[in-house]
Amino acid sequence: MTVNEVKELLKIYYDIPQMIDEEFATIRHCEEQKDRINLPSVNLSGLPGGKGVPGDRTANMALADQARYYEDEIMNCYRRIAALREKKNWLGLALGRLDKTDRYILELAYMGSPDPKQRHRTFRRPPWKEIADKVEYSESQTRERVRIAMLQLMMLADQTAFPGMVR
Repeated sequence: MTVNEVKELLKIYYDIPQMIDEEFATIRHCEEQKDRINLPSVNLSGLPGGKGVPGDRTANMALADQARYYEDEIMNCYRRIAALREKKNWLGLALGRLDKTDRYILELAYMGSPDPKQRHRTFRRPPWKEIADKVEYSESQTRERVRIAMLQLMMLADQTAFPGMVR
């Protein structure tokens, strides 16, 4: 995992539960839509059955692909949910291994507030000087602590393989 991947994961850490809820909503929607598909009965005679009714099995198979699309989408949602949960659990454990000050600096710099209303309304990465003042370090010390913390997170990530992660 690169530094940028760690930063992106830190940015979405507090949003992961909402992202999982959205995936479950997609699954519910797909289930509802899949149940609404009405396939025409198979006409085995091969003769046209009237206006707009396909008379061959190929057309019926093409119509049946709609149900497969929903099933594939549901499976993809479950895969994304599993990946999101795994990343959230890993990052929670990895952050727990860091020093309290380092975690606080990372939270200020990348994660924002745990409250979704505050995070989405006003989150911007504060200047390093502002972060340094809050943790009572110099700006250069604060940046160095973030650099070391990111390296620690990257090393911990190398010990864990995520689905779809290229090493």
